[in-house]
Amino acid sequence: MIDWGAFLVVFVTSLVSTAVVVSLYSLGLRFSAMPGPRVRREDGTLEPLGDARDAEDDGVEAQGRPRWATWGANICFALCVCAVLFGIYLIIPVLHGGPI
Repeated sequence: MIDWGAFLVVFVTSLVSTAVVVSLYSLGLRFSAMPGPRVRREDGTLEPLGDARDAEDDGVEAQGRPRWATWGANICFALCVCAVLFGIYLIIPVLHGGPI
């Protein structure tokens, strides 16, 4: 006999945990791809982004992404790793004292 209640719990838990891990990973990628701040020229305009900027050395140093974006990306990736390791812990019975 199939315990449909337990089956439903496993299904919903798998669906929700997958959505959370994928969302955290994509948010971490988004934080990693965040561009640095744009540089303001002397005339008050902003430097163009990407290939539109000339290649000459005009004394403007490249800016990295904001520190909060780096921290956010690292936290999202760490939470993904924790979720995956917890899933492995639950799957392998020897790790949590379950039946062998």
